[in-house]
Amino acid sequence: MQSSSLSTVYDLFSDHDPYWGQDPWLTFNQQLNRDATGLPNEAFLDQALKMALDLEIVDPRVFWLTISRIAELAIKLAGDYADSCEFQAAGDLLVNPRRIDVYQRGNTAKIQKDRHSGLSDQFAAVIGSENPVTWLKRETHLQIKSEALLPHLKGSLQSSRYMTADYLHGFEKRMCRVSDTIAFLSAWNVTDNRELFKRIQHASSTEQALIIGNLCYFDDRYFVEMGENIKSIILRGEGQSRFLKRTPTICQS
Repeated sequence: MQSSSLSTVYDLFSDHDPYWGQDPWLTFNQQLNRDATGLPNEAFLDQALKMALDLEIVDPRVFWLTISRIAELAIKLAGDYADSCEFQAAGDLLVNPRRIDVYQRGNTAKIQKDRHSGLSDQFAAVIGSENPVTWLKRETHLQIKSEALLPHLKGSLQSSRYMTADYLHGFEKRMCRVSDTIAFLSAWNVTDNRELFKRIQHASSTEQALIIGNLCYFDDRYFVEMGENIKSIILRGEGQSRFLKRTPTICQS
């Protein structure tokens, strides 16, 4: 894992900083720092995104850096899941839609798809002895209401026109890295982190390098740096951030 001169998110903002509480975006990002140390999960990140979207956008740079910080937590979480062989949890963040509604023919009511089971299992009682694929194709219509969190965040950042191409490209590469790690460990038939640890422990130096070289090992340095950028923009009016495209200075009354 790459080291960072910013060791923890607590180094970024002090609980005793007199400026905290004067700006809702500073307050939100301070809370995000605290929550980042408490092993956030997908539900937390989804809720954090909704809360950020509810705040009044005074400065778009602060808004998009905050959304990027949530994205950074999400990609790190996906990488940690993949490295720990928690493939379903990683897949939920990477590809599995958060919500799919199912509409049955002749019925206007929608049914929310069970995220971790097949439609043939969910509708087994009404399918009966008929071929499940044939019945589902004929009788149901699916509508994705909420795509997986990482593609959603990536798409939002791409359409923002505020984030640099380098950052967006790097984010997409890390998403691919998560997918590659899952594929690599699955191909090696490694199903949990205890087995992975044993494989690494008993492998030759060459095999150890191969395994470790195919893990994610993401860190939080971008998350921390973006937090510093937000603080500089709000408190000191310094709008520079290597993650943002150069945009005209936004004057605040």
